[in-house]
Amino acid sequence: MMSKPKVQAVFFDIDGTLLGLKSKVIPDSTIEALAILKAKGIKIIVSTGRSYEHARFLASYGFDGFITFNGSYCVDEQGQAFFRHTIAGDDIQILHDHLNTADRFPVGVMTTEGSFISDITDDVAAIFHLLKLEIPRAQPFAQALHTEVLQLNLFVDEHTELHLINNVLKNCESSRWCPQFIDVNARGISKKVGMEQFFARYSLSAAHTMAFGDGGNDIQMLRAAGVGVAMANAGANVKAVADYVTDTTEEHGIWNALKRYEII
Repeated sequence: MMSKPKVQAVFFDIDGTLLGLKSKVIPDSTIEALAILKAKGIKIIVSTGRSYEHARFLASYGFDGFITFNGSYCVDEQGQAFFRHTIAGDDIQILHDHLNTADRFPVGVMTTEGSFISDITDDVAAIFHLLKLEIPRAQPFAQALHTEVLQLNLFVDEHTELHLINNVLKNCESSRWCPQFIDVNARGISKKVGMEQFFARYSLSAAHTMAFGDGGNDIQMLRAAGVGVAMANAGANVKAVADYVTDTTEEHGIWNALKRYEII
């Protein structure tokens, strides 16, 4: 018999978790679950690799905060940022120099002032269309040298990813929630770090939290939560660290897991 955990807060990834991978919408069952959690006084917090700009459409559901850029930028329920951690300018310079000498690949740049992308290829356009996101404006990567960068998206395969993290962006780390690109953040930054900002802000105990996710960038979050739940569409590496694997979003995975643990 599964013991009923005491839960003070629940953290939710967006793509493939709150939003169905196929449907790209939030199921009614999830919307109802969020309302029940709120009514019970349980905090509900978004935790995403997306920018706040691409996540704040969820504010109408009553979320108590947003972890964005994989923990680099945390925003309270009023929409005010209270934590941010940028990639060092030296690392941006090193990547800039590398792009001038190696095979080019598109780089998305997320700054404190908005986002842009170095090259809009057919593959890039297809990904943004799939995610139902507006394509950022095209600008030379050199523009990143003059701003505060919270996160990079590198459109590279796993082999190139390994080379870049080991030899070029040595002070950064990568995570992949989409086969076509990686998120790159300053070393040590993760959704877990974002969670810790909210633990402090709301006097939460990690043991009394629950988290839902499906991507490689959710692994540290699922490990940090008292109960980590992987969606059915998660990769094997994500499922391996989860306490429980639920159904897909479209199959009411969030509702079913919260019911199973008697949270709602």
